[in-house]
Amino acid sequence: MSEMRRRGGDKGGGGDSTVFGTLKKFDVYAKVHEDYKVKTDSGGCISLISMVFMILLFMNEFTAYMAIEIVDHIIVDTTLNQKLPISLNITFPHLRCDEVSVDTVDSAGENQINIHGSLQQIELAANGRKADIPKEATPECGSCMEAQEEGADKECCNDCQALKDAYSAKSMSYYHILDTAPQCKYSVGCQVSGDVLVNKVGGNVHVALGKSTIRDGKHVHEFNIKDVSDGFNTSHVIHKARFGSTAPGIMAPLEGTSRIVRSGAGMFHYYIKLVPTLYSGREGTIYTNQYAVTDSAKNVMVRKGELTGLPGIFLVYEFNPFMVEKV
Repeated sequence: MSEMRRRGGDKGGGGDSTVFGTLKKFDVYAKVHEDYKVKTDSGGCISLISMVFMILLFMNEFTAYMAIEIVDHIIVDTTLNQKLPISLNITFPHLRCDEVSVDTVDSAGENQINIHGSLQQIELAANGRKADIPKEATPECGSCMEAQEEGADKECCNDCQALKDAYSAKSMSYYHILDTAPQCKYSVGCQVSGDVLVNKVGGNVHVALGKSTIRDGKHVHEFNIKDVSDGFNTSHVIHKARFGSTAPGIMAPLEGTSRIVRSGAGMFHYYIKLVPTLYSGREGTIYTNQYAVTDSAKNVMVRKGELTGLPGIFLVYEFNPFMVEKV
């Protein structure tokens, strides 16, 4: 009886083995016997390179997955009652601060003349750094150079302003001696830096020749045309030009712009098209402006006793009626 049971059990076991043997035919992950496995240096290098490559692919895909997608929407701009902050940083290597005026003019009729305070004018030395100008004039009698009358008592021009006044009194141009006169060696350039607040309407910010004033409701620049008969060097570098707050992804095309005047008197216009932009991100909601710019330049040197334009730079801006909302 026990022998018959044993035979029956063997038969059942053989049946199970046949079933599992059949399943092995469908195994697509074939195993290599340990006797046939050989590890080599080249195989190790390939394995390491493969792992590094897979990690890089994973990090690239993970970064792309975690990146914030900014979607633009176009809406009508209804923030016309707001003020527009304009941030500027412009260097004039060959113009002194007392030779120019920084002003704003807008289409609403509001003028800001000779802006100070939030928008600073910094005198620059020949090395491009802030000038160290003596607070008191030298006790020695400085020469008035070409403005000194022959045979007359010797006049003293102890500082740069006194020298320019002496030339102006003789109706002589003094720009050609400013770079060589000892009295004027402390300051050869000017940096206009800071912020100015304007109405949210079209207008312009300009740094131009002469002193500004309002006369009969009009914005005018006062200067002696003889002072610029031998040129007015308006070479400049725009380090910063922002219309509104700084926001991620908002470019400022004017920044880095450099213009050099070889001779004459240059008048530069930068025509700026502002697109109001509302940026919503982790930092909160930021109101700013994107812009595109085109420019023009003209030599307005004195001809036949008249200037054909006002030497300086003019940032002429106007707004688009639509706003871009970035979320």
